[in-house]
Amino acid sequence: MEATDKVLLIDLENVVGPNQPRPRLLRARVGALVAAAGPVHHVMAGYSHPGTHEDLTLSVLAELGVAACRVPQHANAAEHALLCHARYAHQQGCRSFAVASADRAFTALADYGEFDVLIWEGQPVAARLEACAHRVVRVPRPVLAPVAAAR
Repeated sequence: MEATDKVLLIDLENVVGPNQPRPRLLRARVGALVAAAGPVHHVMAGYSHPGTHEDLTLSVLAELGVAACRVPQHANAAEHALLCHARYAHQQGCRSFAVASADRAFTALADYGEFDVLIWEGQPVAARLEACAHRVVRVPRPVLAPVAAAR
């Protein structure tokens, strides 16, 4: 990995929702964030899952070519896992990151290089995160067309 390669980290619970999102919504939102990030080396999405039922999120992320980091349901588990991945990428030479989250925990990315914050228009961002970021990119939320009723 080159220092100029960018890694995109997506905190799914922060930018998509905490409960198993519908596949259409997940595809639209993750797609919009990946497009807003521009060229990236790879994308890692973190989320929690109770493991007691089918995980459609894992399947949709695979369709999109996004690595999934599924963690047990604990406070800040997804953020911690994504930051561990950032540390790994830094050890491999990466110095450029983008994070799709408004969570202050991601200020820790400043230890690994420069980072951008991708967030929805109108979504509040932790003041400290905004201050640490190289730039904040406010992304329009994708609008889902109504699903046609089956005949």
